[in-house]
Amino acid sequence: MTAPAPPTGRRSLLIAWAALMALTALSWSLAGSGHAGLGVEPSTALIVVLTFVKVLVVGYVFMELHRSVRRLRTVYTCWCATACAVIVALYLLM
Repeated sequence: MTAPAPPTGRRSLLIAWAALMALTALSWSLAGSGHAGLGVEPSTALIVVLTFVKVLVVGYVFMELHRSVRRLRTVYTCWCATACAVIVALYLLM
């Protein structure tokens, strides 16, 4: 049996919030600046990937999955990766 992780501190919450704001700003800049010279499809796919990174951060930090059992974290991470890959693949192939 493993010892429970320490509770999430204010500093880690602030870092997670700042990371979410930075990822949101990056997504906005990709969408608003003519797709940063990448083209529409690659920049949209990158925005979707950034969105799923934000989903991971929210799950691990704010929903406290970092304190849960390893299997739950693995299932959550695999679900995020699979959903992201399917959405990006369908977008690029359609």
